[in-house]
Amino acid sequence: MVNKQSFRFLWIGQSLANAADVLYIVGIMAIIYAETGAAIYMALVPFFITTSRFLSGILAPLLLDRYSLKGLLAYSQLGKTILALSMVLFVSFFLGSYPLAVLFVMVIGIAFLDGWASPAQHALIPQLVERNQLLKANGFLATIFEIIQLVGWAASGVFVALIGGKWVLWLTFFLFVLSTVMMFLLSVPNDKRVNEKRSSRQAGMKEGWRIIWQTPSLRMISGVQFIEAIANVVWVAAIMYVYVEQVLQVGEQWWGYMNASFALGCMIAGTLSLKYSQLLTKHLKMVIVGGACIVSGATLLLSGISTPWLALILSLSYGIANVLKAVGQDTLVQMSVSDSKLSKVYAAQESVIFGTFGLATLLMGYITDIYGPRFSFLLAGLLLLLSAIWLLVSRARLTVNDDEVVTSSEEIILG
Repeated sequence: MVNKQSFRFLWIGQSLANAADVLYIVGIMAIIYAETGAAIYMALVPFFITTSRFLSGILAPLLLDRYSLKGLLAYSQLGKTILALSMVLFVSFFLGSYPLAVLFVMVIGIAFLDGWASPAQHALIPQLVERNQLLKANGFLATIFEIIQLVGWAASGVFVALIGGKWVLWLTFFLFVLSTVMMFLLSVPNDKRVNEKRSSRQAGMKEGWRIIWQTPSLRMISGVQFIEAIANVVWVAAIMYVYVEQVLQVGEQWWGYMNASFALGCMIAGTLSLKYSQLLTKHLKMVIVGGACIVSGATLLLSGISTPWLALILSLSYGIANVLKAVGQDTLVQMSVSDSKLSKVYAAQESVIFGTFGLATLLMGYITDIYGPRFSFLLAGLLLLLSAIWLLVSRARLTVNDDEVVTSSEEIILG
Protein backbone atom coordinates (compact mmCIF):
# COMPACT_ATOMS: atom_id res chain seq x y z
CA MET A 1 0.00 0.00 0.00
CA VAL A 2 1.22 3.51 -0.83
CA ASN A 3 -0.99 5.08 1.84
CA LYS A 4 -2.65 2.52 4.09
CA GLN A 5 -4.29 5.09 6.35
CA SER A 6 -5.90 6.97 3.47
CA PHE A 7 -7.07 3.73 1.87
CA ARG A 8 -8.65 2.84 5.21
CA PHE A 9 -10.40 6.22 5.33
CA LEU A 10 -11.60 5.65 1.75
CA TRP A 11 -13.14 2.22 2.22
CA ILE A 12 -14.66 2.96 5.64
CA GLY A 13 -16.04 6.32 4.50
CA GLN A 14 -17.49 4.93 1.27
CA SER A 15 -18.92 1.92 3.12
CA LEU A 16 -20.74 4.27 5.50
CA ALA A 17 -21.98 6.33 2.54
CA ASN A 18 -23.19 3.23 0.67
CA ALA A 19 -25.02 1.95 3.75
CA ALA A 20 -26.62 5.36 4.21
CA ASP A 21 -27.68 5.45 0.54
CA VAL A 22 -29.62 2.20 0.98
CA LEU A 23 -31.14 3.38 4.25
CA TYR A 24 -32.40 6.68 2.91
CA ILE A 25 -33.90 5.11 -0.24
CA VAL A 26 -35.90 2.58 1.79
CA GLY A 27 -36.82 5.22 4.36
CA ILE A 28 -37.96 7.79 1.83
CA MET A 29 -39.97 5.21 -0.13
CA ALA A 30 -41.74 4.15 3.09
CA ILE A 31 -42.53 7.78 3.91
CA ILE A 32 -43.83 8.48 0.40
CA TYR A 33 -46.03 5.38 0.44
CA ALA A 34 -47.43 6.25 3.87
CA GLU A 35 -48.19 9.74 2.64
CA THR A 36 -49.74 8.84 -0.75
CA GLY A 37 -50.66 5.14 -0.64
CA ALA A 38 -49.61 4.94 -4.33
CA ALA A 39 -46.89 2.56 -5.52
CA ILE A 40 -46.23 4.73 -8.59
CA TYR A 41 -44.74 7.47 -6.39
CA MET A 42 -42.43 4.89 -4.79
CA ALA A 43 -41.33 3.73 -8.24
CA LEU A 44 -40.35 7.30 -9.11
CA VAL A 45 -37.53 7.17 -6.51
CA PRO A 46 -35.33 4.58 -8.32
CA PHE A 47 -36.28 6.16 -11.66
CA PHE A 48 -35.07 9.62 -10.58
CA ILE A 49 -31.92 8.13 -9.02
CA THR A 50 -30.97 6.23 -12.18
CA THR A 51 -31.70 9.19 -14.46
CA SER A 52 -29.74 11.59 -12.23
CA ARG A 53 -26.74 9.25 -12.10
CA PHE A 54 -26.80 9.02 -15.89
CA LEU A 55 -26.86 12.80 -16.39
CA SER A 56 -24.29 13.35 -13.66
CA GLY A 57 -21.92 10.89 -15.30
CA ILE A 58 -22.12 12.86 -18.55
CA LEU A 59 -21.38 16.19 -16.83
CA ALA A 60 -18.80 14.86 -14.34
CA PRO A 61 -15.75 15.48 -16.63
CA LEU A 62 -16.30 19.24 -16.35
CA LEU A 63 -15.64 19.03 -12.61
CA LEU A 64 -13.00 16.32 -12.86
CA ASP A 65 -10.97 18.75 -14.99
CA ARG A 66 -11.00 21.49 -12.40
CA TYR A 67 -10.95 19.91 -8.95
CA SER A 68 -8.84 17.33 -7.15
CA LEU A 69 -10.32 13.87 -6.73
CA LYS A 70 -10.19 14.15 -2.95
CA GLY A 71 -11.88 17.57 -3.08
CA LEU A 72 -14.58 16.31 -5.41
CA LEU A 73 -15.19 13.24 -3.25
CA ALA A 74 -15.20 15.18 0.04
CA TYR A 75 -17.37 18.10 -1.07
CA SER A 76 -19.86 15.90 -2.94
CA GLN A 77 -20.26 13.88 0.27
CA LEU A 78 -20.66 17.13 2.22
CA GLY A 79 -23.36 18.17 -0.25
CA LYS A 80 -25.14 14.83 0.25
CA THR A 81 -24.97 15.36 4.01
CA ILE A 82 -26.55 18.80 3.73
CA LEU A 83 -29.29 17.43 1.49
CA ALA A 84 -29.90 14.55 3.92
CA LEU A 85 -30.33 17.06 6.77
CA SER A 86 -32.70 19.12 4.62
CA MET A 87 -34.67 15.95 3.85
CA VAL A 88 -34.98 15.03 7.54
CA LEU A 89 -36.11 18.54 8.49
CA PHE A 90 -38.64 18.62 5.64
CA VAL A 91 -40.11 15.25 6.66
CA SER A 92 -40.17 16.23 10.34
CA PHE A 93 -41.75 19.67 10.01
CA PHE A 94 -43.12 20.37 6.54
CA LEU A 95 -44.39 17.08 5.11
CA GLY A 96 -48.01 17.57 4.08
CA SER A 97 -47.67 21.35 3.93
CA TYR A 98 -45.57 21.37 0.75
CA PRO A 99 -45.72 19.13 -2.34
CA LEU A 100 -43.78 15.86 -2.48
CA ALA A 101 -41.88 17.29 -5.42
CA VAL A 102 -39.58 18.93 -2.84
CA LEU A 103 -38.55 15.47 -1.61
CA PHE A 104 -37.94 14.26 -5.16
CA VAL A 105 -35.69 17.26 -5.83
CA MET A 106 -33.57 16.26 -2.82
CA VAL A 107 -33.42 12.65 -4.03
CA ILE A 108 -32.28 13.88 -7.44
CA GLY A 109 -29.65 16.09 -5.79
CA ILE A 110 -28.16 13.25 -3.75
CA ALA A 111 -28.04 10.93 -6.78
CA PHE A 112 -26.48 13.69 -8.89
CA LEU A 113 -23.68 14.18 -6.36
CA ASP A 114 -23.15 10.40 -6.30
CA GLY A 115 -22.43 10.58 -10.02
CA TRP A 116 -19.39 12.76 -9.24
CA ALA A 117 -18.23 10.80 -6.21
CA SER A 118 -18.26 7.32 -7.73
CA PRO A 119 -15.72 7.87 -10.56
CA ALA A 120 -13.54 9.90 -8.18
CA GLN A 121 -13.55 7.06 -5.65
CA HIS A 122 -12.57 4.44 -8.27
CA ALA A 123 -9.87 6.70 -9.72
CA LEU A 124 -8.31 7.32 -6.30
CA ILE A 125 -7.53 3.64 -5.72
CA PRO A 126 -4.40 3.47 -7.95
CA GLN A 127 -3.05 6.56 -6.14
CA LEU A 128 -3.42 4.90 -2.73
CA VAL A 129 -2.41 1.35 -3.65
CA GLU A 130 0.67 -0.17 -5.27
CA ARG A 131 0.12 -1.41 -8.82
CA ASN A 132 0.69 -5.05 -7.84
CA GLN A 133 -1.92 -4.69 -5.06
CA LEU A 134 -4.70 -3.27 -7.24
CA LEU A 135 -6.59 -6.54 -7.69
CA LYS A 136 -6.47 -7.24 -3.96
CA ALA A 137 -7.78 -3.73 -3.19
CA ASN A 138 -10.52 -3.95 -5.84
CA GLY A 139 -11.57 -7.37 -4.59
CA PHE A 140 -11.75 -6.15 -1.02
CA LEU A 141 -13.84 -3.09 -1.94
CA ALA A 142 -16.14 -5.06 -4.25
CA THR A 143 -16.84 -7.60 -1.53
CA ILE A 144 -17.51 -4.97 1.15
CA PHE A 145 -19.78 -2.91 -1.10
CA GLU A 146 -21.74 -5.94 -2.39
CA ILE A 147 -22.37 -7.18 1.16
CA ILE A 148 -23.50 -3.72 2.24
CA GLN A 149 -25.94 -3.58 -0.67
CA LEU A 150 -27.39 -7.03 -0.02
CA VAL A 151 -27.55 -6.83 3.77
CA GLY A 152 -28.52 -3.16 3.67
CA TRP A 153 -31.81 -3.66 1.85
CA ALA A 154 -33.00 -6.28 4.35
CA ALA A 155 -31.73 -4.34 7.37
CA SER A 156 -33.30 -1.10 6.11
CA GLY A 157 -36.71 -2.75 5.96
CA VAL A 158 -36.29 -3.92 9.54
CA PHE A 159 -35.20 -0.44 10.68
CA VAL A 160 -38.18 1.19 8.96
CA ALA A 161 -40.54 -1.29 10.63
CA LEU A 162 -38.97 -0.76 14.07
CA ILE A 163 -38.29 2.97 14.22
CA GLY A 164 -40.11 4.47 11.23
CA GLY A 165 -38.96 6.22 8.07
CA LYS A 166 -38.19 9.57 9.73
CA TRP A 167 -35.71 8.09 12.20
CA VAL A 168 -34.12 6.03 9.44
CA LEU A 169 -33.43 9.35 7.67
CA TRP A 170 -31.82 10.68 10.87
CA LEU A 171 -29.59 7.58 10.91
CA THR A 172 -28.75 8.26 7.26
CA PHE A 173 -27.70 11.80 8.12
CA PHE A 174 -25.46 10.57 10.94
CA LEU A 175 -23.73 8.04 8.63
CA PHE A 176 -23.27 10.74 5.98
CA VAL A 177 -21.60 12.99 8.58
CA LEU A 178 -19.12 10.23 9.49
CA SER A 179 -18.45 9.53 5.82
CA THR A 180 -17.80 13.21 5.14
CA VAL A 181 -15.25 13.37 7.95
CA MET A 182 -13.48 10.32 6.51
CA MET A 183 -13.31 11.89 3.04
CA PHE A 184 -11.76 15.11 4.38
CA LEU A 185 -9.15 13.05 6.25
CA LEU A 186 -7.88 11.52 3.01
CA SER A 187 -4.32 12.37 2.05
CA VAL A 188 -3.67 11.85 -1.66
CA PRO A 189 -0.22 12.44 -3.28
CA ASN A 190 -0.14 14.33 -6.60
CA ASP A 191 -3.92 14.79 -6.51
CA LYS A 192 -4.22 17.77 -8.81
CA ARG A 193 -5.67 18.60 -12.18
CA VAL A 194 -2.86 19.07 -14.68
CA ASN A 195 -4.72 19.40 -17.96
CA GLU A 196 -4.68 23.19 -18.28
CA LYS A 197 -4.48 23.20 -22.08
CA ARG A 198 -7.83 21.60 -22.86
CA SER A 199 -9.39 23.45 -25.77
CA SER A 200 -13.01 23.50 -24.65
CA ARG A 201 -15.55 22.15 -22.21
CA GLN A 202 -16.95 19.99 -24.97
CA ALA A 203 -13.55 18.39 -25.52
CA GLY A 204 -13.21 17.75 -21.79
CA MET A 205 -16.60 16.03 -21.66
CA LYS A 206 -15.63 13.80 -24.58
CA GLU A 207 -12.18 12.87 -23.27
CA GLY A 208 -13.26 9.79 -21.32
CA TRP A 209 -15.21 8.51 -24.31
CA ARG A 210 -12.25 9.20 -26.59
CA ILE A 211 -9.87 7.23 -24.37
CA ILE A 212 -12.29 4.31 -24.29
CA TRP A 213 -12.69 4.35 -28.06
CA GLN A 214 -8.95 4.55 -28.73
CA THR A 215 -7.99 1.80 -26.26
CA PRO A 216 -9.00 -1.70 -27.50
CA SER A 217 -9.22 -3.26 -24.02
CA LEU A 218 -11.37 -0.41 -22.68
CA ARG A 219 -13.57 -0.42 -25.76
CA MET A 220 -14.25 -4.12 -25.29
CA ILE A 221 -14.86 -3.88 -21.54
CA SER A 222 -17.26 -0.96 -22.00
CA GLY A 223 -19.16 -2.89 -24.68
CA VAL A 224 -19.43 -5.88 -22.37
CA GLN A 225 -20.64 -3.63 -19.54
CA PHE A 226 -23.35 -2.26 -21.82
CA ILE A 227 -24.61 -5.80 -22.54
CA GLU A 228 -24.36 -6.77 -18.88
CA ALA A 229 -26.32 -3.68 -17.79
CA ILE A 230 -29.25 -5.01 -19.81
CA ALA A 231 -28.89 -8.62 -18.68
CA ASN A 232 -28.36 -7.92 -14.98
CA VAL A 233 -31.79 -6.34 -14.69
CA VAL A 234 -33.21 -9.83 -14.06
CA TRP A 235 -31.62 -9.72 -10.61
CA VAL A 236 -33.64 -6.71 -9.42
CA ALA A 237 -36.12 -7.43 -6.66
CA ALA A 238 -39.27 -7.10 -8.78
CA ILE A 239 -38.21 -9.78 -11.28
CA MET A 240 -36.52 -12.09 -8.74
CA TYR A 241 -39.68 -12.09 -6.62
CA VAL A 242 -41.74 -13.27 -9.59
CA TYR A 243 -39.04 -15.84 -10.50
CA VAL A 244 -39.13 -17.38 -7.03
CA GLU A 245 -42.92 -17.50 -7.03
CA GLN A 246 -43.61 -18.72 -10.57
CA VAL A 247 -40.51 -20.73 -11.55
CA LEU A 248 -39.24 -22.18 -8.27
CA GLN A 249 -42.78 -22.22 -6.82
CA VAL A 250 -41.63 -21.69 -3.25
CA GLY A 251 -42.33 -19.11 -0.57
CA GLU A 252 -41.04 -15.55 -0.70
CA GLN A 253 -38.38 -16.41 1.90
CA TRP A 254 -36.48 -18.15 -0.91
CA TRP A 255 -35.82 -14.74 -2.45
CA GLY A 256 -33.90 -14.01 0.73
CA TYR A 257 -32.11 -17.36 0.49
CA MET A 258 -30.97 -16.60 -3.05
CA ASN A 259 -29.73 -13.18 -1.99
CA ALA A 260 -27.85 -14.82 0.88
CA SER A 261 -26.36 -17.38 -1.50
CA PHE A 262 -25.26 -14.61 -3.85
CA ALA A 263 -23.75 -12.69 -0.91
CA LEU A 264 -21.83 -15.81 0.16
CA GLY A 265 -20.50 -16.06 -3.40
CA CYS A 266 -19.33 -12.44 -3.21
CA MET A 267 -17.53 -13.14 0.06
CA ILE A 268 -15.85 -16.22 -1.41
CA ALA A 269 -14.72 -14.18 -4.42
CA GLY A 270 -13.38 -11.49 -2.11
CA THR A 271 -11.45 -14.04 -0.09
CA LEU A 272 -9.98 -15.52 -3.28
CA SER A 273 -8.96 -12.10 -4.59
CA LEU A 274 -7.25 -11.28 -1.29
CA LYS A 275 -5.48 -14.62 -0.90
CA TYR A 276 -4.47 -15.15 -4.51
CA SER A 277 -4.19 -11.56 -5.75
CA GLN A 278 -0.76 -12.03 -7.35
CA LEU A 279 -1.85 -15.16 -9.21
CA LEU A 280 -5.11 -13.61 -10.40
CA THR A 281 -3.29 -10.45 -11.51
CA LYS A 282 -0.98 -12.56 -13.67
CA HIS A 283 -4.00 -14.21 -15.29
CA LEU A 284 -6.38 -11.26 -15.60
CA LYS A 285 -7.44 -12.34 -19.07
CA MET A 286 -8.46 -15.79 -17.82
CA VAL A 287 -10.27 -14.31 -14.81
CA ILE A 288 -12.37 -11.99 -17.00
CA VAL A 289 -13.16 -14.49 -19.75
CA GLY A 290 -13.74 -17.41 -17.36
CA GLY A 291 -15.96 -15.30 -15.14
CA ALA A 292 -18.04 -14.19 -18.12
CA CYS A 293 -18.54 -17.82 -19.22
CA ILE A 294 -19.64 -18.95 -15.74
CA VAL A 295 -21.99 -15.98 -15.32
CA SER A 296 -23.69 -16.65 -18.66
CA GLY A 297 -23.93 -20.40 -17.95
CA ALA A 298 -25.44 -19.87 -14.50
CA THR A 299 -28.05 -17.44 -15.88
CA LEU A 300 -29.01 -19.78 -18.73
CA LEU A 301 -29.39 -22.71 -16.32
CA LEU A 302 -31.56 -20.60 -14.02
CA SER A 303 -33.94 -20.08 -16.95
CA GLY A 304 -34.40 -23.83 -17.37
CA ILE A 305 -34.54 -25.29 -13.86
CA SER A 306 -37.27 -25.47 -11.23
CA THR A 307 -35.29 -26.97 -8.36
CA PRO A 308 -34.81 -24.49 -5.49
CA TRP A 309 -31.58 -25.97 -4.08
CA LEU A 310 -30.00 -25.96 -7.54
CA ALA A 311 -31.01 -22.30 -7.93
CA LEU A 312 -29.09 -21.58 -4.71
CA ILE A 313 -25.95 -23.25 -6.09
CA LEU A 314 -26.24 -21.31 -9.35
CA SER A 315 -26.77 -18.07 -7.44
CA LEU A 316 -23.63 -18.83 -5.42
CA SER A 317 -21.66 -19.56 -8.61
CA TYR A 318 -22.96 -16.38 -10.20
CA GLY A 319 -21.85 -14.32 -7.18
CA ILE A 320 -18.32 -15.78 -7.22
CA ALA A 321 -17.80 -15.40 -10.97
CA ASN A 322 -19.44 -11.98 -11.28
CA VAL A 323 -17.31 -10.38 -8.54
CA LEU A 324 -14.05 -11.93 -9.80
CA LYS A 325 -14.82 -10.78 -13.34
CA ALA A 326 -15.75 -7.28 -12.19
CA VAL A 327 -12.59 -7.04 -10.08
CA GLY A 328 -10.51 -8.20 -13.04
CA GLN A 329 -12.11 -5.63 -15.34
CA ASP A 330 -11.62 -2.84 -12.81
CA THR A 331 -7.97 -3.77 -12.37
CA LEU A 332 -7.40 -3.85 -16.13
CA VAL A 333 -8.99 -0.39 -16.52
CA GLN A 334 -6.86 1.05 -13.71
CA MET A 335 -3.69 -0.42 -15.23
CA SER A 336 -4.55 0.85 -18.72
CA VAL A 337 -5.29 4.51 -17.97
CA SER A 338 -3.17 7.23 -16.38
CA ASP A 339 -4.26 8.49 -12.97
CA SER A 340 -5.33 11.91 -14.23
CA LYS A 341 -7.58 10.44 -16.96
CA LEU A 342 -8.99 7.50 -15.01
CA SER A 343 -11.88 9.36 -13.36
CA LYS A 344 -13.18 10.48 -16.77
CA VAL A 345 -13.12 6.93 -18.08
CA TYR A 346 -15.12 5.77 -15.06
CA ALA A 347 -17.57 8.65 -15.49
CA ALA A 348 -18.17 7.67 -19.13
CA GLN A 349 -18.60 3.99 -18.24
CA GLU A 350 -21.02 4.73 -15.40
CA SER A 351 -23.17 7.00 -17.55
CA VAL A 352 -23.57 4.12 -20.02
CA ILE A 353 -24.31 1.60 -17.26
CA PHE A 354 -26.91 3.71 -15.44
CA GLY A 355 -28.57 4.97 -18.62
CA THR A 356 -28.83 1.46 -20.02
CA PHE A 357 -29.90 -0.12 -16.74
CA GLY A 358 -32.69 2.42 -16.26
CA LEU A 359 -34.21 1.78 -19.68
CA ALA A 360 -33.62 -1.97 -19.46
CA THR A 361 -35.47 -2.14 -16.13
CA LEU A 362 -38.65 -0.89 -17.80
CA LEU A 363 -38.17 -3.14 -20.83
CA MET A 364 -37.39 -6.30 -18.84
CA GLY A 365 -40.29 -5.63 -16.50
CA TYR A 366 -42.62 -5.50 -19.51
CA ILE A 367 -41.11 -8.69 -20.96
CA THR A 368 -41.52 -10.48 -17.62
CA ASP A 369 -45.18 -9.45 -17.44
CA ILE A 370 -45.86 -10.69 -20.98
CA TYR A 371 -43.64 -13.78 -21.30
CA GLY A 372 -42.80 -14.67 -17.72
CA PRO A 373 -39.58 -14.68 -15.65
CA ARG A 374 -38.20 -17.83 -17.27
CA PHE A 375 -38.06 -16.10 -20.66
CA SER A 376 -36.44 -13.03 -19.08
CA PHE A 377 -33.65 -15.17 -17.60
CA LEU A 378 -33.22 -16.96 -20.94
CA LEU A 379 -32.88 -13.61 -22.73
CA ALA A 380 -30.43 -12.35 -20.10
CA GLY A 381 -28.41 -15.58 -20.35
CA LEU A 382 -28.18 -15.30 -24.14
CA LEU A 383 -26.99 -11.70 -23.86
CA LEU A 384 -24.35 -12.72 -21.32
CA LEU A 385 -23.34 -15.62 -23.55
CA LEU A 386 -22.88 -13.16 -26.41
CA SER A 387 -20.59 -11.01 -24.24
CA ALA A 388 -18.66 -14.11 -23.09
CA ILE A 389 -18.11 -15.22 -26.70
CA TRP A 390 -16.97 -11.71 -27.60
CA LEU A 391 -14.44 -11.74 -24.77
CA LEU A 392 -13.24 -15.24 -25.66
CA VAL A 393 -12.80 -14.53 -29.36
CA SER A 394 -11.13 -11.14 -28.78
CA ARG A 395 -9.27 -12.00 -25.57
CA ALA A 396 -5.97 -10.89 -27.14
CA ARG A 397 -7.15 -7.28 -26.67
CA LEU A 398 -7.39 -7.73 -22.89
CA THR A 399 -3.81 -6.64 -22.33
CA VAL A 400 -2.02 -3.64 -20.88
CA ASN A 401 0.66 -1.97 -22.96
CA ASP A 402 2.76 -0.13 -20.38
CA ASP A 403 4.32 2.01 -23.12
CA GLU A 404 0.93 3.57 -23.83
CA VAL A 405 0.09 4.35 -20.22
CA VAL A 406 1.32 7.77 -19.15
CA THR A 407 1.63 8.14 -15.40
CA SER A 408 0.32 11.18 -13.63
CA SER A 409 3.84 12.22 -12.60
CA GLU A 410 4.95 12.17 -16.24
CA GLU A 411 2.00 14.33 -17.22
CA ILE A 412 2.87 16.88 -14.55
CA ILE A 413 6.43 17.13 -15.86
CA LEU A 414 5.30 17.35 -19.48
CA GLY A 415 2.53 19.79 -18.64
